[in-house]
Amino acid sequence: MTTLLFRNPRLLLLVLGVILALAASALNKIGRQEDPTITNIFATVVTPYPGAEPARVESLVTERIEEELREIPEIDEIVSASRSGVSVITVELSDRIGEETIEQVWSEIRDALADAARTFPDGVPEPELDTDRTSAFTTISALVMRDRLPPSPAIQRRYAEMLQDRLRQIPDTKVVRLFGEQSEEIRVTIDADRVSALGLGVDQVSAAVARADAKVRAGEMQGRRYDLLVEVAGEIEDLQRIRDIPVGADVDGATVRVGDVARVERSVAEPATEIAYADGRPAVLVAARMENDRQVDAWTAAARAVMQDFEAGL
Repeated sequence: MTTLLFRNPRLLLLVLGVILALAASALNKIGRQEDPTITNIFATVVTPYPGAEPARVESLVTERIEEELREIPEIDEIVSASRSGVSVITVELSDRIGEETIEQVWSEIRDALADAARTFPDGVPEPELDTDRTSAFTTISALVMRDRLPPSPAIQRRYAEMLQDRLRQIPDTKVVRLFGEQSEEIRVTIDADRVSALGLGVDQVSAAVARADAKVRAGEMQGRRYDLLVEVAGEIEDLQRIRDIPVGADVDGATVRVGDVARVERSVAEPATEIAYADGRPAVLVAARMENDRQVDAWTAAARAVMQDFEAGL
């Protein structure tokens, strides 16, 4: 082979050209990351229980979650903490688990948490499983209101969600998360004196609003070939719909509505679940991470182009 290449310079140049082309192609496709890929075997389970003391959180939430998690053999250690209004459980998987089976174990843990949630008292939401604690984000952007504009957490959140959608469309994007966004809520402030004068109670107003926004099916129609679910139309879609909800009647028999005994307004949820600041001003952070074993320089260039285009349209 050496003699053949030595006697044929053109063939030698062709072989060298092919080798250089393959090398350039491999160099162009090889992964380049800022941080090494770490196999995560840790997770945090957070379950809020508003208004409950630690002992009640322990017996009604934490212990029930632990019972379900202990049935998963891949879990190596469970550490829990029950505080006023919240249960926090840290899960560590066995370090002998293969990387290809970790996602399956996380799925089993989610199913176990869903089973535990069925036994929770009313008002306790499903546990939140956070398995994203070891990887670093590739880019983090902060959205703040301009100085001449009034602060509006709701507008910040909406623009952050728009940027989140734009970043998700970039090829090789793994996850995009928001931090510090403030969620909106509909606040019904009851006039206690007015309610008392009409012979009503706060619980009646609350129950009337809850019944008006039913999220369960009204029934089921069964047939020979198909079964159809029956749902009641008229769900709450605007503030006036809430104001028009009847809560009872006055002494003259006239219908009393929510708007007659309460102030209904749209506001930011309080207290805030999390707060973010950038340069001393309230902000919403948009953090994005690319897929493992990708080219960080190429992905970052695409992300910067998206953010520059987004910023130009603000």
